Amino acid sequence: MIKCVCLVVQEEERILLVQARHRQKYYFPGGKIDEGETHKQALHRELQEELQIHIPETSLHYITTVIGDAYPQKNTKTELNCFYTTEKIDWSNIKPAQEITDLKWIYKTDREIIAPAVLTWLDNDFNCKLEDRLEFEPYGASLFDDVLGINIEELDLQFTKTPQENIKLAKEDLDRHPTLIYNQQQQCIGFFTLHEGQGVEPYTANPNAIFFRSFSIGVDYRGQGYGKQVIQQLPQYVKRYFPSINEIYLTVNNDNEKAQQLYKHCQYEYVGESLLEDRPVYIMRYRI
Repeated sequence: MIKCVCLVVQEEERILLVQARHRQKYYFPGGKIDEGETHKQALHRELQEELQIHIPETSLHYITTVIGDAYPQKNTKTELNCFYTTEKIDWSNIKPAQEITDLKWIYKTDREIIAPAVLTWLDNDFNCKLEDRLEFEPYGASLFDDVLGINIEELDLQFTKTPQENIKLAKEDLDRHPTLIYNQQQQCIGFFTLHEGQGVEPYTANPNAIFFRSFSIGVDYRGQGYGKQVIQQLPQYVKRYFPSINEIYLTVNNDNEKAQQLYKHCQYEYVGESLLEDRPVYIMRYRI
């Protein structure tokens, strides 16, 4: 397995790809991760070496990890750790360096000239509008003011604990992982907790499962599609920060048909029924 980092840049139906000397197919800018480097450090270095551009590490944001056929190597796989940047760059003025001979906008339909791992990225529907992606941030004490800014409807408090209550519980239970949700304007729009160990035990005997609970979007940010985005991005977040986890479990009220349809649309499957705080709920599962 060849572990790499890459930068994803796209506009409408095109993606920005590079071509190296003596190679026919185009691939994402980036390259291999050197020993001791973080993913962002490796990508920062590769972009300087290949494209002669300085992109601050703080502007690099993780999207997903895909595994596809390596190119041009045969009979091996490559792990692509994909990032996008919020840095504004005039790509028309970028001059490739070293072994890179071309930097070009390629239509996503021109599959015959696109490297296999990039095709895997395209086929897995990760090519959404990157500027609309949400950021998940594990809670730390420095973020408490952001937590206070999340306004939860009174009706919701009948069914879920507040972020503050979740944070208090996490201090006593290290298997609880409170997490904040930010939009691209760095506004804290919501909250959820991932619960390992005893938190997921009532729903599965799988020791590599995790429970998604206390999910809420602030009143001020509802109706903008954020709930669906969180559910869509959640598996990749879990895969990155909890690599041993292979299943996500959640519960949904049995009379909440709208939420049930959302989870089904995002590939969650019904696996049973239970009671959560004396309320009948459906148990749903996502296999990573």
